[in-house]
Amino acid sequence: MKILFAIIILLLISLSGYSQYEYYKPDSTQTRHRAGDFSIAASPDMLLKTPNGSQFAGGVKMQLFLGKRFSVDGDIVFGKDYAHFGPGLIGLPIILLAGNSLLGDEGISFGDGGESLTNFLFTLAAIALSFEHISYHIPLKNQLDLSPYVSILRYKYAYEHGNYSDPDFTGEQLSFAAGVQLNKYFGRFVLSPYAEYNAGYKDHISGYNIGVYCGISFPMK
Repeated sequence: MKILFAIIILLLISLSGYSQYEYYKPDSTQTRHRAGDFSIAASPDMLLKTPNGSQFAGGVKMQLFLGKRFSVDGDIVFGKDYAHFGPGLIGLPIILLAGNSLLGDEGISFGDGGESLTNFLFTLAAIALSFEHISYHIPLKNQLDLSPYVSILRYKYAYEHGNYSDPDFTGEQLSFAAGVQLNKYFGRFVLSPYAEYNAGYKDHISGYNIGVYCGISFPMK
């Protein structure tokens, strides 16, 4: 209940913040995204087939566009005796700090070559971490796109309540996930229901997650 209450508060903050932003309306069905566009969202989630059966959870997701169609994502979902997250949570903030020197109108670039080799390798490592969770955005009509995604190095922590020797589920492991997200934009407020399939690399047990992300997008200036 505490998790759901926190999610509700976050959603209310997002809704109130929406009124502070200019309404943006594209002229055609083409994608509205540019390299450097960033969004952050919170979600209530339903986890299916965990060691505790079906259970509620809460999540937070960051998304950064590398071009008109591709974005890299970092997310964390947490519930009772359950959590999953990917290395994009580390890589995305590094890319954002790099700012305009890395992200231009046409996508990723490494500037004019003036940066040091250390900075270059550091930024390259951040991008590699973030590509662990990548989405492709298919424009459907004005203010709406569909984004299938794949995550290949997600860390998952999942135990049965009060029982840490479950013979079927591996408690901590890397896992694979693939899903699809529908993104509806209302100005800079975004509503994104999603559904995904996931499987652990050790126990090979399939699971399913569904939820609705609600958040704010910040276009590249």
